[in-house]
Amino acid sequence: MQRLPPPARSSRKKTPWTRLLPEVGGGIRWITNTDERRCFSYFQYYTIPTLSGFFNSTLWEKLVLQMSYAEPAVYHAAVALSAIHQDVEMHGMPLPGQELELYNTWHRFTLEQAGRSFAILNERHFSQDPRLREVMLLCCLLFVLMELLRGKYDDAFQHLEGGLRILNELKAQRQLVTWVPHESPVEEALVAAFAQLDIQAASFKVGGPILRIENELEASVTEDCLLFSNVREARRAIEPLLSRAFGFLLDCWSKSDKEIICHYKWLQQEQQKLISELNRFSAQFDNFYNYSYTRVSRKDQRGADMINILRHTTSLAIRTSLIRDEVLLSQYQPEYKVNLALIEGVMYKFRERPNYTLDMGVVPPLYIISIGCPDYTLRWRAIELLRSWPHREGVFDSNWAAFIAEEHIKVQLQLQGFHGIDGLSSYVGDSGSPASSVESKEDSGTDEKLEKGRWSTLGQEEYTIEQGLEKTKCMEDWPCVQSLMAARRRCML
Repeated sequence: MQRLPPPARSSRKKTPWTRLLPEVGGGIRWITNTDERRCFSYFQYYTIPTLSGFFNSTLWEKLVLQMSYAEPAVYHAAVALSAIHQDVEMHGMPLPGQELELYNTWHRFTLEQAGRSFAILNERHFSQDPRLREVMLLCCLLFVLMELLRGKYDDAFQHLEGGLRILNELKAQRQLVTWVPHESPVEEALVAAFAQLDIQAASFKVGGPILRIENELEASVTEDCLLFSNVREARRAIEPLLSRAFGFLLDCWSKSDKEIICHYKWLQQEQQKLISELNRFSAQFDNFYNYSYTRVSRKDQRGADMINILRHTTSLAIRTSLIRDEVLLSQYQPEYKVNLALIEGVMYKFRERPNYTLDMGVVPPLYIISIGCPDYTLRWRAIELLRSWPHREGVFDSNWAAFIAEEHIKVQLQLQGFHGIDGLSSYVGDSGSPASSVESKEDSGTDEKLEKGRWSTLGQEEYTIEQGLEKTKCMEDWPCVQSLMAARRRCML
């Protein structure tokens, strides 16, 4: 049996894992050891609030905890996720294929707890228990989140696809776009969580999402749709749009200039349809945002701000997706700057920043700016902001987004005739950090101090894309990697 090291008593800062906090309800009804209770305490009081950091979530705030107390398989899966969460807090989260402290005590404890959860599920495989499907899906979700923190994308996507296939067979995506009550609140919450990850994972795999919740959109959303009465309704409305929009953007970004010209008529029709749907959503959301923002809780304000960022940057990305002329693209530079300032303002406003959340927030918008903006100083600033808040939003990792965006800039500058450090000097400040052209409300060093020492990037300075490709099989299918490797090949011509 793997045991954890004792809590560090000499630490100047009390960390959540140095103490056991009280259990809720009647407590666990099976035998557990001190390490398991210690990790579950961390899961209850730290991991769960972190995962629901942007939006209120019945799944994380109520249902997961209830099932953890009732189901041993869920309990051990939660302990496994908690253990790896604590490890990345201390040692940093690896990039794809990067093995930082991979075989330390925390990793071994994580794998042991996940193995216990698997064993319990296998024992119940032929059970007729009607709750077994919910238990399996919840464990599957926890395994996905655990493997993402380990940087094991192959394993994470394998777990995700398994859960999505089960839900797809049940046609469960209809629960996201119909407004009738359902028998199982657990299953409905799980469908929503898997759909979020499905949308996000489509950005890493050719072929698009499995649930395809956008296919249900036209039947459920009409022109005279009622105004949003809360953030939850706005969030449910935008997610099918984001699913369709991300699929379109990946298709456009993966095409060459010649392919864009050949398919321009069809692509433009899809573009206009998406713009129309986003404009319709924006009209409804603006009414809610302008009227209700000051009346909702601070957390709902954060959620509304995240939706606001996503709809603005997604709209901008769609409107510029077919443009290959630099002169035409430069006309959108002021809008890129406004979007970047909007994101920076939200980051400045909310200082309680979660380091691991299931929801999309600032990472995809900052990534869109960092690879699409015609102004390199704005792109560098977007990368700076990604690095200033090291965190994960579901499948999206801010450190990975910053790395891949910076690699794209280096290759593009080389294609323009810049070579080596001297060629990049006009875009990089004296300190080695990208120069900023966006005015900050306060010295940017303040935010960096807040995040310093958390989710360390130790070892990432020497990281290479080849290292990731060697250890992570699915990486070769990622559009962001494919486009980078294609650009590098052009540099060698």
